[in-house]
Amino acid sequence: MSLQQNQILHNARHILKQVPYRTTFERENFLFSNQTGPKFLVALCRDIEFLNHEYNKVTTDWEKEAILKEMNIIATKISEVQQEVGENVTQAIEDAEPEFWVEELSRRAAIEALVQKTTHENMSQMLKLPADLYEDAITKCQHFLNIIAKVTRQAERKANLSNVPATSMVDPNESNN
Repeated sequence: MSLQQNQILHNARHILKQVPYRTTFERENFLFSNQTGPKFLVALCRDIEFLNHEYNKVTTDWEKEAILKEMNIIATKISEVQQEVGENVTQAIEDAEPEFWVEELSRRAAIEALVQKTTHENMSQMLKLPADLYEDAITKCQHFLNIIAKVTRQAERKANLSNVPATSMVDPNESNN
């Protein structure tokens, strides 16, 4: 039995209405990631502005509903972070700057080390840090590299073990008769 155009659209839209703007996994790992503090609060507020722009562009009710739901999720996260940061966001941003830049520059340096291409800009910014913060950035960079190396070795071992054919595996306990 063939469906009519309206029935087909109704069925497709019923599915589309269930699709979130972002999945929880996407939000937690790529939007929120490991961010905290006042800069995170600012990033969330900018995301609300972006979502508002998207809301004004879409034409269907189900798209608007998905974006509005996402805006409410982000608004809830803004409230949580606002409680941590406090009312004086400007002062909180200033207070968090040293820690933010140590983290940011050390991550950039770790990525540069991984791809074996250092940039003048990143190294120059690191050298502008006060000596104690520079030392913290280098230490964190090395920490990131150690973690990456360890996890990569473990994944390589796991992949190598799973690629070994069962026929080539010899039980050392078997005797050769």
